[in-house]
Amino acid sequence: MTESSQTVGNYEFLGVVDKPKAGVTYKVRNLTTGEFETLRALPGASYGDPESLRRFLREIKIHTRLSHPNIVMFHDALELDGHLVMTAEFVEGTTLAELCRRSPMPPGQAIQAICDVLSGLEEAHALGIVHRGITAEHVMVTRDGVVKLGGFGLAKPTYDLNLTQAGAVLGDVRYISPEQVMGADLDARSDLYSVGVLLFHALTGRLPFDFANDFDVMAAHIGTEPPRLSSLTPEIAPELERIVLTALAKKPEERFMGAKEFRTALEALKDTVTEVTPPAAPVDAIPEVAAPQFLAQAEARAPDRIMVALGYAGVVAGLIILFLMAMRRA
Repeated sequence: MTESSQTVGNYEFLGVVDKPKAGVTYKVRNLTTGEFETLRALPGASYGDPESLRRFLREIKIHTRLSHPNIVMFHDALELDGHLVMTAEFVEGTTLAELCRRSPMPPGQAIQAICDVLSGLEEAHALGIVHRGITAEHVMVTRDGVVKLGGFGLAKPTYDLNLTQAGAVLGDVRYISPEQVMGADLDARSDLYSVGVLLFHALTGRLPFDFANDFDVMAAHIGTEPPRLSSLTPEIAPELERIVLTALAKKPEERFMGAKEFRTALEALKDTVTEVTPPAAPVDAIPEVAAPQFLAQAEARAPDRIMVALGYAGVVAGLIILFLMAMRRA
């Protein structure tokens, strides 16, 4: 590699993959197996925050239960240089977000990618795990067109209803469900709404609600119908548009009841669209890691959209009013 690479324990650190709030993710080489992996460390400041530590430990526990070809594979959890870390497979490819930034995906390719995401979610939901953080950035597409869902940092078992702090919205506001905006109890249908946003994004190259102000986005999830896909991409088949709108229904009971039902509806359309061989996904460049204090960098991150504090009762009340008005209109 380069002079800036370094070895700590059994891992050679090769670069920074991502800097989410939950801790910097590195590309590493496992010196025992010779394979590339990702490694994420719990930020040092989080050791004094019981909630952050609890989330990190819960994520590790959840990953140990998940094993599916369409879910990023968990490898290990250990203490390294005095820090709690977890490792997972390193996926060579790019994100669905990057593919959507280039252009809308052909319907056949978009359907296949979303079916793969739903297949992975079937496994998680069958184990009673709600993802809560599905975004296009958390969907990886390999060079061979294999789709893998990651980003389980906000995932929770359905029986754990006391994890979300009052007065806070967890998740990327561009993808979260109306009930997630409201801070209500969630089930698998919340994830299906987020997948509906993914499908809308893949087919049109844009998000259904994408405003500069996060509050406007949250309010739109609750009280505004998404644009018609046919108005953005005229070649979209009416049945495909119906599937997207079903996934994006404001009321959970009006969506698909499960990931399998959603996937089955999409698979029924495969023969009606032109199949497109997914292009080889380019491998994103991995910035070099600065030596030697790799774990100290865990505190450095760009402003993110992982947690939006509502902060005052007026905002919450406004959202509730919008929600009730939307329900009356429905």
